[in-house]
Amino acid sequence: MKNNFSHIGLAKLCGWFGISRQAYYQKNWEGISTTLEEDLVIQRVKEIRKNHRRMGTRKLYEMLQPFLLEHQIKMGRDALFNMLSANHLLVRKRK
Repeated sequence: MKNNFSHIGLAKLCGWFGISRQAYYQKNWEGISTTLEEDLVIQRVKEIRKNHRRMGTRKLYEMLQPFLLEHQIKMGRDALFNMLSANHLLVRKRK
């Protein structure tokens, strides 16, 4: 028996997930370089967190600016926040 998804187009699938076809293809091409950049940033964040365990994302972002410029990595504060969240590196608020 054939599955029902074999005839669904990429445009419809992208629509379901709220992304454009262009965004889908751009993400595919950027995948390799993005992971290398993310690995660099994550390693730097871990180095900073050795001495500043409770430092939040906003202050981390400010401290990372020279590093990002030096390595020509374009990353905004929200992208940094999302990356830290995906890698379980966010600092929880104290109660």
